[in-house]
Order: sequence, then structure tokens, then C-alpha cells
Amino acid sequence: MNIDTAYFEIDGLKIEWGTTLGKALPMVENIKQFEPVGGWPNVRCKCKGVFGLAANECEMRAPFEDRPILQVTYELAPIKAGFLEKRHSPYLKQLEKVLGKASKTESMYSELPLKKEYASGTVVYSAKWVFDDVRISLSVYGGTRNEESGPCAAGLFIDYINEIKISESYRQSTAVFESELSNFIKADISLKKYKLKTKQRPFRIIDYALENPFRIDQDNEWRACQMALYKRELYQAPPIIQSKLQDDEIGYFAVPELNSIGICNKWDMVFLRPDQENEIVFWDILPARGSGANELNVKELKIHDQRLSSAISRLVSQIEDDLKKPVEQRQAYDD
Repeated sequence: MNIDTAYFEIDGLKIEWGTTLGKALPMVENIKQFEPVGGWPNVRCKCKGVFGLAANECEMRAPFEDRPILQVTYELAPIKAGFLEKRHSPYLKQLEKVLGKASKTESMYSELPLKKEYASGTVVYSAKWVFDDVRISLSVYGGTRNEESGPCAAGLFIDYINEIKISESYRQSTAVFESELSNFIKADISLKKYKLKTKQRPFRIIDYALENPFRIDQDNEWRACQMALYKRELYQAPPIIQSKLQDDEIGYFAVPELNSIGICNKWDMVFLRPDQENEIVFWDILPARGSGANELNVKELKIHDQRLSSAISRLVSQIEDDLKKPVEQRQAYDD
């Protein structure tokens, strides 16, 4: 089955993949809008249908308003199933007419809760199609959800999954900056080290629906493209820094040329200016069901360690001394 994967549609309006959420907003300004929901920035608007199925709304999502839309969701209207048919049957029949046979299906009717009032919160059937850079997924709910846009009995999700391709222009920009860092970060850099009791991890987002989702752990450029898409100020640590740090160490160094402090683990790095003290939070996670932990969030870099971490405590003190301002401290429970 041939599907044009260059764009998605909202009632005949074609929007190319790669369009940012901010640029898409005026394209749908004459369509009835609904309140955005949580998570990524999103735009919700009225939609009559998709692939021959009646719909109530369409939702576009992107990591930021100035990043490309990566997911489009259509809330589908209820369809009465035929004799001996299950809830998913009419949806799957129509989609297979348009998209061809699904590459994967899963029945989850056995997981329906006993109480009907909870049924709509479950998914009883799913199906998936993949066309080049686009994945289309169907989720049929166990009951009807009464949304602001109307009653909805299933969701259709279209995801753009080629992160390397869609991030090209954003990655080019960050790559230029990372290249320029070699002018400031030399082999003789004065690097303070803070040794944790917990190994850190590089930033990456795992898409478990991919055939080989953990390939990203061996593909540094793919990971860099993810950083360009999903982060604003998180960069790859240059090789000279990586060579000086272990998996359980945090590096701290001054970059006078940027009027900044560099803070990094073995893979990822942020730069902190004196006026950015409000972008640092120390979390003391108190024991509850879990044993607790300490977490230091420096802009988009997350540093984890065991609770009462002396290394994080010393790092916080160093930051406070250099910024001459206190680091915000919060508490939560390890639930």
C-alpha cells in the first residue's frame, strides 16, 4: 500500500513533516481549538475524520514550539460493532482497506477491568503499520471516553520516527557550537572531578517499538540528533573531557570565554552562567517504598547518586561559591 509519508492531514489540510508546532498553529487557526493537555507542547483542534474513519479531534505534538511536530493523534468516534464482532473490528477493517495488513496486532481484551466504569481507561486492541519514516498505530479503548471534543472510542497515532533526518538543521547548529568548543577546552584544562557512588548514563530516548531500539547506545550521531531535537542546551562532551572522566564521575570546569561554568558527566555537558542560578535544583529524595536518593538538576543535565551523597554536596557548595548564590533545595519521597 502506498502512503505519502511527506505530510499528515487534518480534514484535507496537508502539513509537511518537519513543520514546527509554532508554524502549524496559524495553519489551523480557523479550526475550532481545544485546551492543550499535559506533556509536550501540543495543539488540539476539531477534526472530522482520518483514513475514512470518523474522528472528533486531532492533536499535534512537538518537544518545543520551535521544534518539528513528531506525533499526531486522532481521537476516533465510536463505531457500533457488527454481529459477533469485537470493538476493534470496524476500525481495523477500514484501516486495512486504506493501509493494508497491519505489521503487528495485539489483543488485550483479557485485561479489561471487572468494573465497566474503568473500561475506558484501558486499551483492548492495538495494531501497527510502518511506512518509511512514519509509524501508524491504532489503540482501541475498552469503553467510550467522553472528551471535550466528543465521545471517543479509539485513538490513531502517527509518529515520525526518523529522528536523524528530521533533526538535520537542529543538529547542524549544535554541531557547529560543539566544534567551536575545541577553541576553549584544551588538553590542559583544569577539570575538577566529583566521584559518585552511582554510574551515570548518557541522555537518550529509547523507542521500544523500533526493531532494534538499543542500537542508539552504539550510535553516537543518532544520540546527538536526539539531543538537538529534545534538548535546548545539552551538548555532547568533547573527546578531551570524555577521556578524563569515568562513568561515575562529574566534571566541573571554567570557560571564561563563555562567561560560564561547564558541568558534565562522561557524555553530556551544560554551561551555566552566573545569572542562571534558578536553573539548578537539588533534590533530596527521602526513603519511602524506595531507599531514597539525591539528584542535582543543572539545566538539562541530571546527576543521580545515593542519598546523603558527599560528592553532590561538595558540587553544590562549589556551584554556590562560584555563583555566589544558594542552590534551590527541594524534598520528595521515593515512592
